[in-house]
Formats: sequence, C-alpha cells, structure tokens
Amino acid sequence: MVDQDVKALRNQLDKLQEALEIANENGLLKNDPTTYQTILNYIIDALVKLNQNPPDIIEARKKFSLGYFEFNHAINSSNAWWRFKYSIGGPIATYLIMVIISIFLAWSLFSPTLLESKILWVPSWAFLWGSAGGVLQGFWWLWQHVSERSLRKHWLIWYFLLPLIGAILGALTYLIFLAGFISATGEVQLKSDSLPMLLSALAGFSSRWAVQLLDKLTSIIKIGS
Repeated sequence: MVDQDVKALRNQLDKLQEALEIANENGLLKNDPTTYQTILNYIIDALVKLNQNPPDIIEARKKFSLGYFEFNHAINSSNAWWRFKYSIGGPIATYLIMVIISIFLAWSLFSPTLLESKILWVPSWAFLWGSAGGVLQGFWWLWQHVSERSLRKHWLIWYFLLPLIGAILGALTYLIFLAGFISATGEVQLKSDSLPMLLSALAGFSSRWAVQLLDKLTSIIKIGS
C-alpha cells in the first residue's frame, strides 16, 4: 500500500513539474523567476521526503500541495490573455469552432454539388469529411492538453493545419477504399457513399490509423512488386 502511495505521489509530482516547465515555456513566469524556483523547491523537497527510508508520505504530500497551490496562484494571477490562450486554449478552440461551422454550412448548402464534383478524381465530400474528422481530432487533443496543462505554444501551427491534414487523409483513405472495393467486386461504381464518408471522417479524426493504413498498403505494393 505504501509503495502504491509513493508511486502515485511521484506521478503527481512529475505532472506538476512538467506543467510548470510548459507554463514557463509559454511565458507564464518569465518576469517572476522567484515563483518558479519556489514551486520547483517544493517539488524537490517532496521527492526528497519520498526517497527517505521509510518515505515520509505525509510531509511529501504537504510539499506537493504547497507547490500546487503556488502554481495555481501563478496561473490565476496571470493576465487574462495568457489564461485564455494557454489555460483554455481559447484561440485554437475558436478557430476549430469556426472551421466545423463552415464545414457543416458547406454541406447543408452545397451537398448536391459536393456529391457530384471531384478534385483530382476524388469526390469533394471525401476532403470535406476528412477535414471534419481533423477538426474533431483537434477538439479531442485540445481537451486532453488543457486538462493536463500541457498545451505548448509551438503546437499552435499544428492545430491550425489539422483540417488540411484531415482533408488529405480523408481523400487518401477514400482512394484506398475504392481500390479495395474494385479489387473485391470488380465494380467501379460505389452503390452507397455512407461507408466511405465514415472512413474519410475517421481518417481525419485518427491520423495514426490513417497512416498505419497507408503503411500497410505500401507494404502490400512492395510485396506485389
């Protein structure tokens, strides 16, 4: 039981130190090195208490709580723009909301055209739903990073590119699905667009899954050649 408590507290201290380093990287304490050192000292003191034999868990928890209090105080005392930008990811969330609204407006107003038109032999809707999946992935990642206080300023460009990346992955996944469909049935015309739409959105949402799918296809092509 003691070992589990020590492990859990070490994990909390690691997360606090990581959040402190990221917040400092984002400019939270650039004009207040004293607060940074104070919080870091609490973390170090807590780790020292845990390394004792036997570990002093009560005192370590006290040091952790004091460090956590100082860290929260520093965040709450920062200017409103910093909190909007890094504590809740406001600019990224606003951008993603605007993109997803634009996507659904485009689908609502121009779905007949999108169902018929193609870009480089790929239906326009594959790009659209892939982009929507990319936006949803952005919301998911943003929620995780904000919850863990691990949102870094140099990730902003990645979030802004997610709709574009999702659109590209959605189109590529459609082409893979179409190639598989033709190989399996010998037909070149899909009877329903529902499944490939879902796959395009899934590719945008899970870029890792889409990349793994492309890797498998590349391996198959190498074996076949």
